Amino acid sequence: MTVDLRIASYNILADAYIKPEWFPHTPADLLRPRSRHALLTRRIVGLDADIVCLQEVEPDSFAALQDALKPHGYTGVMAQKQQDRPEGCAVLHRMGQSLGHRAHYFRDRLEDGRISGHLALVVDFDVGGERLRVACTHLRWDRTDRPVEQHQGMQEATELIDELIRKDPEALWVVCGDFNARPGEPLVQAFEAAGLRDAYAGRHQPTCNANGIPKSIDFLFHSAALRAQPDALPALEEQTPMPSEQEPSDHLPISARLLR
Repeated sequence: MTVDLRIASYNILADAYIKPEWFPHTPADLLRPRSRHALLTRRIVGLDADIVCLQEVEPDSFAALQDALKPHGYTGVMAQKQQDRPEGCAVLHRMGQSLGHRAHYFRDRLEDGRISGHLALVVDFDVGGERLRVACTHLRWDRTDRPVEQHQGMQEATELIDELIRKDPEALWVVCGDFNARPGEPLVQAFEAAGLRDAYAGRHQPTCNANGIPKSIDFLFHSAALRAQPDALPALEEQTPMPSEQEPSDHLPISARLLR
C-alpha cells in the first residue's frame, strides 16, 4: 500500500512556563496567551502537515488551537500530564476518523518517590490499509551528573520502546516530540537500536534556543519501512530571539514527508 503524508512535531511552550525575565529579547505583547495562540495557529497552518504532534499544551491552548484550526480541517485529542502539571501532549490531524487513541503514563519516579506524570499520547490511523501508530511525547529532562541508566528520560524512552513499540512490531510507527536529549546521546541511540529511523539523521540543526543555548533536542523517528523527506529548518543562533513574531515558541517545529 502507498503511504504519503506529512507529519510535524512542535513544543509550543506552555503559557504557565513563561516569565518575561526568561525571554528578555521578546516583546511583552508577544508573550500574552491570546497573541501567541494566533501566531501558533499561523505557524501550524504553514507546516501543511496531515498530523501535528504538540508538546507543552495546556487545556486553554488546546481549545483555542482546535477552534482556530478546525476551518483548516484539523481535529484532535489531548492528554494532560499528571502530578498537577499544567500541560501535556496533543495530536491534531486532518486524516478523517482516527482508529482510536490512548495515553500511556510512564512509571518512572521523581526523587521524592512520586510518579513523574509524563506520558506518551498514541493515536492510531488507517493509512492506505495499514495501521499507523503515532506516539507524541515530552521526555523528562534530568541532571547530567546522574548515571545514564538513572535518567528519567532514559527510563521513559525504554518503557515506550519495550511496552509499546516492540509489542506491536506489525504497525508503522512514528515517535516524535521533545526528547530533552541531543543527537548521538544514549537516549536517542535507544530508539535507533529499536529499529526506528531518525528523519533528520545527518541533517540535525538546533531546534531550541532556551537560555540562549541553541541545541537540537526535538526528534521525529519512524519505522524503517517508511522513508522520510525532512523539511529544512531556519538557522538558530545564540542571539536569535525566541519566542518572536515568526517563531512563537522557544522551539522550532520539525516536520517531514513520510513515504512508502
